[in-house]
Amino acid sequence: MKNLVISFSGGRTSAFMTKFILEHKKYEDYNKIIVFANTGKEKEETLEFVNDCDKTWGFNVVWVEADVIPEKGVGTNFKIVNFETASRNGEPFEDVIKKYRLPTIIGSHCTRDLKLAPINKYLKSLNLNGDIYTAIGIRYDERNRMSNTAHEKKIIYPLIDDIQIDSSFIRKWWSSQDFDLKLKDYQGNCDLCFKKSINKRLTLIKEDPSISDWWQEMENKYSDDTVPRFDLRTNLSINQLIDMAKKPFKNVEDIHELSKKQMNLFNISVDCLCKTT
Repeated sequence: MKNLVISFSGGRTSAFMTKFILEHKKYEDYNKIIVFANTGKEKEETLEFVNDCDKTWGFNVVWVEADVIPEKGVGTNFKIVNFETASRNGEPFEDVIKKYRLPTIIGSHCTRDLKLAPINKYLKSLNLNGDIYTAIGIRYDERNRMSNTAHEKKIIYPLIDDIQIDSSFIRKWWSSQDFDLKLKDYQGNCDLCFKKSINKRLTLIKEDPSISDWWQEMENKYSDDTVPRFDLRTNLSINQLIDMAKKPFKNVEDIHELSKKQMNLFNISVDCLCKTT
């Protein structure tokens, strides 16, 4: 028996990949396990989208969250939740911060303990027999992000190897469906993640100042001399970002919405200049 773990991030691309795998003859003999790891900092629209995909297409998504054990030397476990019981106020994330400090681009234990550990511990609890493959939703236009050790780790990329699609295809495909993720591309998952560009974060804070509240609270509660803030790359604190968002800066725009605006400009009906009145 070959097992295929489908890592459903809650985004448009991974949702399309999941549907593609479930309908593709190539994967019909695989034991498919679809897992969504909730950090508590996904936007509500993301949770609704995962739930809509599940109800519409019968994904049978397993929702997991980190169960952080405070004791040193004991790794993060998992717990099963669902749409109704999923954390929405960053509870698992704060538990990770309490134990391991603020995560940074250098020490990204948020990914390790909020995503990888709960999923891996859940899979281990299943006592699966046979090979275990993992499907990752990286598109053909993102193929530079593929792992160099994908073969050894049994990672597959259906949207590169089976069907070569890009971000434009994904947005067009979703625009023809009965529902869609109600987020702009730059909003993404993990609402104010420090890995997002400065302009993305400034745009998000400008659009919704309350988005910074939790992140500001975490920095105030858990910063120390070693890790004083989330963003050690630019060394900007959440307080500084809040101040910067009040000043002029170049807003980030949703690429799909921007392209539609550009198309509309070229589709304007203009009378011929030689038309008589």
